[in-house]
Amino acid sequence: MVRPTPLIVLALLLCSSTEAEGQFWQRFSFQETFTGKPTARPVRPRPASFSVLLPGDTTASYSVRSSMRVNLGSESVERQIDVGPYVEYRLLTNIRKPQNVFIVGLATDWATREAEGEGGRWSAVLVASINFKNDFERATKSMQMNLLFTPVASDQGTGLGNIFRPNVPTQFGSALEFTYSPSIGFEQEDVLRAGDQSLDRTVVRAVSGVRAELLPLPSRLSRRIELNFEYSYVYDLMELAGPSGLNRGHQLVTADANVWFVRTDAGSSAGMSIKHTNGENPRKGFRQQQLTEITFSVKF
Repeated sequence: MVRPTPLIVLALLLCSSTEAEGQFWQRFSFQETFTGKPTARPVRPRPASFSVLLPGDTTASYSVRSSMRVNLGSESVERQIDVGPYVEYRLLTNIRKPQNVFIVGLATDWATREAEGEGGRWSAVLVASINFKNDFERATKSMQMNLLFTPVASDQGTGLGNIFRPNVPTQFGSALEFTYSPSIGFEQEDVLRAGDQSLDRTVVRAVSGVRAELLPLPSRLSRRIELNFEYSYVYDLMELAGPSGLNRGHQLVTADANVWFVRTDAGSSAGMSIKHTNGENPRKGFRQQQLTEITFSVKF
């Protein structure tokens, strides 16, 4: 039975079941993951989460999806660049193929231009990271490097003129607000140690994906309902070292709905979330499977 490492859980306990947009405690940021995820607004990152089930007559189960980063950017550049070390822990025990991964590394998000005052020009967000990954479940240790790009279009005002413009909200009257964020990039993973010799290799992958956020009746419901859909496709381009026989394509589909029952003017809220995941993600040790989760979430 997979159990969480106590020190890892304690280090990430403060970000359990929370989402912090921007900076928390001025320099600390918390969300589900910083590994290979563009954070171009207005599409918000998924919240971190932690839960434990302790039944009296069977084995306990755990779920942790938490990541914390310290922003070390100077004041002169911090509006455009977030850079700093981060730590991430992902644990799922109540599924057919458990996940137990610890990641520590350095990540940066660079907005090539500030959002305001750009005179209608396109910009971009570049995401780069290097990290060490310890997959306890598959007994592998590896180094990962990745670079992702997402375009940010200029805002053409309200209405349907923004529907095909990435990272810009589109208003369907008062009925719906829609935003999508595509991304593309590359990554390399060097397995340093593996219990299974077939996993001992160096792989270069192409990474692509798109995430969409929908807000039904945003004004009337005060943005209390959020619907999110994300599709990612990872393709193994080449194997630089190790045994041959790559599993070329990896697809992952994630859909979630959040209902916020409490929302304050300061931005704090509390509510329920339902999330469905189907596919695999080799970067995070998530093997082919599907699951649906219902959780209580808090944002502050």
